[in-house]
Amino acid sequence: MSEADRQGGADGNTSEQPALPVSQYEVVPSTRKSEDTDLYAFRTEIPPPPPPPPPTPTQVVFEQNKTLLVAVAVGAAVVLIMVLVAWVVMRKDEPTAYIDLGSSNITASGLQGRLVARWLGSAAYELRIDPISTTELAGFSAVVDDPPHPLSVTIRFKAASSIVCQKQILLPFNQRPLADPDHPETILPQKTFDGDTVQNVITTSGKIAEIVVSGPVNCPEKDYKLLQGWDFSSNFPLIAEQDDWLRRLETALAAERRRLAEERARALIPKSIPLAAPIEGDDIIVSDNPSRGTVMTSTGKTFYLGRDVLRAAPTGWQVFPVSIHFRCDTRSFCTLTHYGTSTYLSARLVR
Repeated sequence: MSEADRQGGADGNTSEQPALPVSQYEVVPSTRKSEDTDLYAFRTEIPPPPPPPPPTPTQVVFEQNKTLLVAVAVGAAVVLIMVLVAWVVMRKDEPTAYIDLGSSNITASGLQGRLVARWLGSAAYELRIDPISTTELAGFSAVVDDPPHPLSVTIRFKAASSIVCQKQILLPFNQRPLADPDHPETILPQKTFDGDTVQNVITTSGKIAEIVVSGPVNCPEKDYKLLQGWDFSSNFPLIAEQDDWLRRLETALAAERRRLAEERARALIPKSIPLAAPIEGDDIIVSDNPSRGTVMTSTGKTFYLGRDVLRAAPTGWQVFPVSIHFRCDTRSFCTLTHYGTSTYLSARLVR
């Protein structure tokens, strides 16, 4: 009970109430001495764990050779590290696979070359030759397509200012008759005597704009690593000689065009009919074939006049039907006379 409650009861303001009991606890020392064994007595009640299973044969072998296996693993790791280090060292010392040696010119012949050196286990090269100026393309193409003599190129690989490797390339030389200028042949890769590959690059106009030559070169590794530049020489004709050769070829090509045109024209001429004796008679031309230069009659005869003759014939011969009188010799050479006119045409009887 609080102090205020007690005072209130003393003053008679409230009725007196009984006090609540208060609990009390006392610590009584134990008279019995405890032992540590009592604290862990519960262990005796826990059953012991089962024994481990016997080791398998593999585990027995592993345990017996554990030390050997560890040594083998360590040795393999050391060997792998050594191989890796050796590979890095060897690769660092390996020659550069691709060396662009840039361009070199032969001004007198109007040639420009670009050389790339390669290392594919041994030295190799790729050489591109083209005219310096497009104004010299026609002469360059004429010489490469139909050379006046066998062409050769000598390339020299340089380290600083000294020559360390070189190679002479003999370009393929095949003398051939002039091809049909209106139907050019497909240009395929060719091989040199040394087995190098030569490919001519063609423009859309049909001219040879570049020569690409590639192959091996006898250049030891120690010299290949020193490469810094190059130059080349050639027996390629001079610019003036190229122009002269071009004019000769153009003249020859013009003659070849005329010859081929005449051959094609002759191929269109039908063969004549051999006659046992001269013939003569009257007939009527009913149609013509301007593309073949022939006219056909009502009796089934066919006379060859030629395309130019048909185009230039007088008007009276071009309106069908045309009444004619014909006279032919044993070689089938005929004369056709148009009734009502004094004109006549020479022809051959082909059917």
